[in-house]
Amino acid sequence: SSRFCSSHQPELLGSTPLASFGLVTMMLGRIAAASRLAARRSVAGTPVLRSPLVGASGAARGAAHVSAPKPLSIRMDSLFVKCVIAAVIYFVPQDAVFLTGLFWKWHNEASTISPKKKLSDAESALEDFKAKKGLDDVKVSKGRSTWYVTA
Repeated sequence: SSRFCSSHQPELLGSTPLASFGLVTMMLGRIAAASRLAARRSVAGTPVLRSPLVGASGAARGAAHVSAPKPLSIRMDSLFVKCVIAAVIYFVPQDAVFLTGLFWKWHNEASTISPKKKLSDAESALEDFKAKKGLDDVKVSKGRSTWYVTA
């Protein structure tokens, strides 16, 4: 340990000249170390003081520029994965019940509005439809099992 550490040797940190000499020496040592590191960085081509607003990357102190949070891998025992699994287990059954009921309601409404009928002779049914509606010129699209009539 250092001979100027205040927690281990409190008697050195009084108003004695030795204590003030030790603190001054420690501070000068830190300043010298910082200047050596700064000189090494400036020789390598990196400016000593760089504003975060300067340059395209905008990174200060050599930090990497992050364009978006893109995880390289997702651990299966992570909190994110556990939350997704819990949400799927909780919400999918109730959504399935709700959507089944909603689709059944829509199907029943559509079947009530326009029920399908099986006709043995489609040509005579089309002529009856045209006579009932008073139409002469209609366009008929014939499908495999369904015919569509447009005026």
